[in-house]
Amino acid sequence: MKRTKLWLLLPVLLSAWLAPASAQRVPERESLAYDLLSDLVPAQTEALFVSTPSFSEAAPARYENPPCVPHAALQPGRAFAPAVSDARRERAIEDLLSKIAVCAHMPYNNDGNVHSKPHPGLPARPAGYYLEYTLIVPGRNTGAGPEPVLIGGTTYMAGPVLSPRGPERLMIGGGREVYYTPDHYTTFIRLDIVR
Repeated sequence: MKRTKLWLLLPVLLSAWLAPASAQRVPERESLAYDLLSDLVPAQTEALFVSTPSFSEAAPARYENPPCVPHAALQPGRAFAPAVSDARRERAIEDLLSKIAVCAHMPYNNDGNVHSKPHPGLPARPAGYYLEYTLIVPGRNTGAGPEPVLIGGTTYMAGPVLSPRGPERLMIGGGREVYYTPDHYTTFIRLDIVR
């Protein structure tokens, strides 16, 4: 019999709890509903401890975006070693390095951020050593599939373009080392600027 009353008491209890603060409450009704419901629910015998992260633990990581410092070492040279065989990708890398070298405005807020996640293939360095930049290759629009990239006689696959930023990035280490990742941080190819 007690279980059949539960569906009748829930609306009463909810209306007592959800009534606007300005409305006049009837304490007897709240107490009655609570008493009837507490008879239906078995008493908890031991305390329940729930661990919840504090705000600082739960907040998403925000990457540091240090002030830009011009780097003459990033000015384009005659070529890259290993050689980038795709002319439009090589031009896109040169254009991006030219902008980075003189602290030109970048189209995305993430450009110039400290990249703090360690990745296999990227040499381990102290925090703040690598800065990431979005490499936009002309003709690769959102929705484009993977495409082969020939660098130094090795074929790599540039990932599919799932967002306007695409999967390709340049990682700049210490203002002088250039790493190209065609597949959003899975593969890293060091590109030396040949003068």
